Amino acid sequence: MKNLLSSICILLFLSACSKSDEAPGTDLFVSNGVLIANEGNFQWGNASLSYYDIENNQVHNNLFQAVNNRLLGDVFQSITIHENLAFLVLNNSGRIEVVAKNTFKSIASIPGFTSPRYLQIVNQTKGYVSDLYANKIAVLDLVNYEITRFIEIPGWVEEMCLINQHVFALNKTNNRVCVINSATDQLEDFYQFDFSVSSLKKDLFNRLWVAGEFNGIGKVQCLNAQTFELIHSYDFEGETPSNLAISSSGSDVYFLSNGVWHINEFSDESLTVPFIPAESKLFYGLSLHEDEIYIADAINYVQQGTVWVYHNDARFVHEFEVGIIPSEFYFFNK
Repeated sequence: MKNLLSSICILLFLSACSKSDEAPGTDLFVSNGVLIANEGNFQWGNASLSYYDIENNQVHNNLFQAVNNRLLGDVFQSITIHENLAFLVLNNSGRIEVVAKNTFKSIASIPGFTSPRYLQIVNQTKGYVSDLYANKIAVLDLVNYEITRFIEIPGWVEEMCLINQHVFALNKTNNRVCVINSATDQLEDFYQFDFSVSSLKKDLFNRLWVAGEFNGIGKVQCLNAQTFELIHSYDFEGETPSNLAISSSGSDVYFLSNGVWHINEFSDESLTVPFIPAESKLFYGLSLHEDEIYIADAINYVQQGTVWVYHNDARFVHEFEVGIIPSEFYFFNK
């Protein structure tokens, strides 16, 4: 009976959750919400943007296309919001679409990238764009929407984070974190890891968390960003940690590896199973918002994906349908 009642409650919730592919009103972002980057299939040109209105429980899919009457592009990698603008990084299209945050009307399209991945805001007028194949980071003028120069870094550069005036960039090809002085745009230093790195995040205390794998052993490490002193190190036999997510408190760390795993730095508990098992799902993206965990499910890489929402105690909350291959989330408030 308990399972039957739970199923009925979930069905009622889903029936109440509305979705739309129509163009929204002129001021969509007036409540708490989350943007979802749906990668789409490589070379199919079917990347898309979804928006979930948390307060009103409403989903808008194909948002960019609905507003601008054209396709977004090929492989939607990441989203960054800066002041009143949203920067949409299109990996295989080799460009960044700049849109107004409140209406998603197109403002500019920035070409000149090889295979862009992430945009890190450095200051009010400058950002860094990492790249898969370019062997360099692009320095982006956020006012004139153009590339002004490049910072040479051999190999694939992925996630970045800003701590004081230094940008820490994950160099996956060489298993390093590169340290760039954002005042001079010069590579100053790097830290070499002895495992294959996959994800980089900073926490509330400006510490670096890095995930990866070596010889069948998953690795998650926490380091002092100034000295690279090792603060915490966790091993997971048979796992390949990726998609790090850090709680607002800075002490709870989550990652994906055939499920969602959870680390609390103040706990001595040894982790041997996922916090939220993937079961038959294909967990592809992960993010945290307040006391909830958002998980992107790519399903089979062809049909529309699903976002699963759990409470941070692993209780299922709800789900909603988005675009093809959802991967990245960007949360914002009023």
